[in-house]
Amino acid sequence: MAFAPSGKDVETSSIDSESKHVHSNSSQAADVKLDKRGIPLVPQPTSDPLDPLNWTLWLKILVLLQVSLLAFLALFSASLITPAFVPLSKSLHKDLTETAYVTSVFIAFVGASSLFWNPIANVYGRRPIYIVSISVAIATSAASGASSTYGELIAFRALNGFFGGVALGLGSATVTDLFFEHERGFYMGIYTLSLITGGHIAPIAGGYIVKNTLTWHWCFYIPAIITAFMLPLFIFTVPETLYSHSAERAQRPYGSWMESMTMRGKAHSTRSLKIIDFFRPIQMLMYPSVLLPTLYYSVSFGYGSILFIITSANIFLKVYKYQPYQTGVLLGVPLTVGSVIGELVAGGLSDWISEKRALARNGVRKPEDRLLTLFPAIVLLPLGIIIEGVCLTHKLHAIGTGFGIAIASFGLQIATTVVYTYTAECYRQQAAEIGSLLNFGRQIFGFCVGFYAVKLGTKIGFQNAWITFAFINFAVSLPVLALIFVGEKWRHALGQPGFHHDL
Repeated sequence: MAFAPSGKDVETSSIDSESKHVHSNSSQAADVKLDKRGIPLVPQPTSDPLDPLNWTLWLKILVLLQVSLLAFLALFSASLITPAFVPLSKSLHKDLTETAYVTSVFIAFVGASSLFWNPIANVYGRRPIYIVSISVAIATSAASGASSTYGELIAFRALNGFFGGVALGLGSATVTDLFFEHERGFYMGIYTLSLITGGHIAPIAGGYIVKNTLTWHWCFYIPAIITAFMLPLFIFTVPETLYSHSAERAQRPYGSWMESMTMRGKAHSTRSLKIIDFFRPIQMLMYPSVLLPTLYYSVSFGYGSILFIITSANIFLKVYKYQPYQTGVLLGVPLTVGSVIGELVAGGLSDWISEKRALARNGVRKPEDRLLTLFPAIVLLPLGIIIEGVCLTHKLHAIGTGFGIAIASFGLQIATTVVYTYTAECYRQQAAEIGSLLNFGRQIFGFCVGFYAVKLGTKIGFQNAWITFAFINFAVSLPVLALIFVGEKWRHALGQPGFHHDL
């Protein structure tokens, strides 16, 4: 029988103590499954072929890529219109600041969506939530393109964010469903890279959509068309990844693959949906290993990505007299290049550090080891923000502005992958709640940036405003570094959350 911790172990131990328990229990040692270095797998898989941990690698990757593509499309849809703010503002008879709210309201409703959808997905499964949300996202994206008034467009962008952004909150829980702890940094990195680059590639495409005589309406039609191709692919190739590791589930006969490909009601037999489940993400804020990384990541994403996306059309027009396609290139290329290079460092390096330090402790893993990968992000992200602010204030060559954006994007990608992986490893069974928090914090903070960034830059100078943002970002990183030294102690003192012990 495969190893599973006792109820007491689950309630009082964190992820690293699960490894200790495996080593110390000699009666179960023969049944423990190990990774290629001889370290016990965390979590331990069951013998059920339908357990996602037991799926073949190609199936895991197929699911991962589709969920990652959904996350990509969510922020791609949010940002595709950004370079077209000037023609959009003329069409809607609004100034550029009000026009930017078209993106801001989408961002805000994406943040709220996971607080609603993730609790439902924890009972009825990931698969039905993805399929329903994709279906409605197609319709609301198309309706956004067909809008003729500012009010209509704002309303449909809100609905599109609420349904189209599900993968931004649920995706990290899906990755946690599929992969073991020792490999999670790499695969979580694929997901977070897709999440980040969707909003980075979009400005390039959006600029050329407007340049090549297509109207701004196509900045909404195109995401609808791409998402429409995703729907049948998802329906026929993505099984349910929510799997109960409870004792009750272990006593039942194994199900069939057909069951995992249908929407049959509750996917988790030991759970029922309660009102309190919608407030579970807030409960996770009492744990420093969730609260501090969430705060840091929210600020990092706001100033390392949304700041550039929301302000570029306005500022690049004033400083460089750029047309929409030029704005898209100056914004999208450095953002994308920085993210890709950052991910080449982030996922693999954090896995390597985690594995090496676990080997030095006789196979005991500690989530805090991954935080060592954050140091480049803590320095480079604020530095990139400052460089862009200086270049804009002194009207330096656009290459300098792009260089600053790329450096900030590099740091943001490292921060994203490390934060998602660290928090999921600290509280694996609450990965969906943590994903909701990270998504909510990221989107709501980003939503707020659009209301004050340009105004503050105009009032005190972009250099001073951007230096202020960089300082705030650096300041919120310091408590996260403290977790390297005291995170494990705090996690043991607080214990595990009192829900979802059956995953």
